[in-house]
Amino acid sequence: MDEFRDTAGEPVGADIDTWVRSFTRKESDSSELPPHHPNCLGCGPENPNGHFLSVRRDGDGVIAHHHFDQRHVGAPGIAHGGAVATVMDDLFGFLLYSVGELAVTRRLELDYLTPVLLDNPYILRAAVRSREGRKLHLTSTMEDAGGRSVITATALFIVVEVEHFLKSQKNPRT
Repeated sequence: MDEFRDTAGEPVGADIDTWVRSFTRKESDSSELPPHHPNCLGCGPENPNGHFLSVRRDGDGVIAHHHFDQRHVGAPGIAHGGAVATVMDDLFGFLLYSVGELAVTRRLELDYLTPVLLDNPYILRAAVRSREGRKLHLTSTMEDAGGRSVITATALFIVVEVEHFLKSQKNPRT
């Protein structure tokens, strides 16, 4: 059985079959969704530099509560735009549990409406806006505790077969 490996060639803990099954099994209740991978930068519980994003189903979409800390600083007191983009991209990835297919980010667009402050709670929501064949058009928002939108985002994800991921494991770039 093929295993995912890190850049040093070491197994990272989840074999590909198990990983694929986790995405292609449509989740039907409102329980917390499993991380994409133990070392995922957005949601992986084993990534010490990650965001530890915890996401739940919310109707046809997903919802998460998150705060950015000193690891994510850009300007003093403000989350780095790239850290915010990472979280929004990862949030979109959780919609794949609803879609029941693997997909990858083709385009990610964020509108930063106000600064995202460190150590403030935020509510993130995402949903599938539409689908055209392999193209998934996604939308999301990040709101502060007062319900004001601080980020809006859209993404285009492309549905792929597992071979897309197998290629990177068999022919890693060096």
